[in-house]
This record gives sequence, structure tokens and C-alpha cells, in this order.
Amino acid sequence: MGFDLDRSEVDRPVDADAAHLHSDAPEQLTEQSVFGRALSQNLIAERFAIDAYRKIAEHGDKYDKATLRLVKVALAVEEEHAEILARIIENLRHLTGAPAG
Repeated sequence: MGFDLDRSEVDRPVDADAAHLHSDAPEQLTEQSVFGRALSQNLIAERFAIDAYRKIAEHGDKYDKATLRLVKVALAVEEEHAEILARIIENLRHLTGAPAG
């Protein structure tokens, strides 16, 4: 499950807080900011999917066993994706010393 990054975000100004970290490499900072925002947007999308699957699973009595099993597997996969993205975002914050996304 992906989340397409709107091309218009590439032209957004770089955050003032992060600008001092890589003043000698503005292109790299812009790429990191876009990457950080893309990761954050993907994490939001994963959390929406998790919420949707949880709501479906709560009403499991309405579905056959195969469908419920599929929903539970999808929920587990989405939770794993969210954990991985959260760790990547946190690691990116530690590397740059600035908020990611």
C-alpha cells in the first residue's frame, strides 16, 4: 500500500529549523524533507488501514471464516508496516537531528 507524493511538495521551501543542518547541501536537505514527508504520509495511510481492518474484524460475526482470516492477516501486515515506518522515521530524525516529515 503506497501513498503517492504530490509533485508540488518538491518545490516547497525547506523547514527553517532543518536548514542550518545542511546549509552546504540544500539539494540533499530538500530530498530528505520530501522523503521524510513521504514516510510520514505513508505512516498515516497505514494507520488508516489498521483502523479500517480493526473495525471490520470487530464485526467478524458478519463474515465467513475465510474472509475474517484474510482481514486479520491484512491487519497484522499493516501493523508490521506501521512499526517499520515508525522506526525508519525515528532513525531519520536521529540522523538529521530534525523532524522527519
